[in-house]
Amino acid sequence: MPIINIKFIEGVVATPEQKLELIEKMTDTFVGVLGDVVRPFTYCIIDETPVNQWGIAGVPMPDLEYLISDKHAQVIEASNKVMRDAIEQMSQAQAPEGAAV
Repeated sequence: MPIINIKFIEGVVATPEQKLELIEKMTDTFVGVLGDVVRPFTYCIIDETPVNQWGIAGVPMPDLEYLISDKHAQVIEASNKVMRDAIEQMSQAQAPEGAAV
């Protein structure tokens, strides 16, 4: 039995009407790839995490002030730098010896 699992933050992401539409369209997309034979067995489950039971970068949410703060922007920029550096290192490791990167 195929299971499509969608996770949201409760009361933040989707309206009840949007959830119904997601169930229908996600199932239709799944069936479009695998065929009508899977429709009767395809479960689409929406899990909603209650407010204050999730966080970003170690900060309990929802803290909307944090999300627009300089501190959060600095966390994102530091993460982007780590990723850029890792990509650069991988690129250099893959380059043939003597080739310009």
